[in-house]
Amino acid sequence: MAKKRLNKIIRFLPSIIWMAIIFYFSSRQTTGIGTNATDRFYILKSFHLIEYAALAILLFFGYKKYKPAIITAYIYALTDEFHQTFIPGRTGRFRDTLIDLLGISIGLFVFSKIFSKKKFRI
Repeated sequence: MAKKRLNKIIRFLPSIIWMAIIFYFSSRQTTGIGTNATDRFYILKSFHLIEYAALAILLFFGYKKYKPAIITAYIYALTDEFHQTFIPGRTGRFRDTLIDLLGISIGLFVFSKIFSKKKFRI
């Protein structure tokens, strides 16, 4: 029983570490990113897509199912935006959670196409 619990913790450890990294960067101001408002927008929204695509894939390795990985990643996105409302110079926007959801969807879609069950046994 203890070995089973340890294996579960080990499966989720990468996603927990990734959540901590997201939390760290969400705690920082974004001044100085991009040379103009358009560049800044594309850079920051690209970060949203990439970080949440990665989180969803890592959560999939923990759960071994898509639905709980999607739900957990999106709930984390919602809490992350709420967290940003407390950071000077940052705002929490629902729009950003939708971009995160897009990243989650794209990440798991691409992952499922590259690593089909026939090619990669999870």
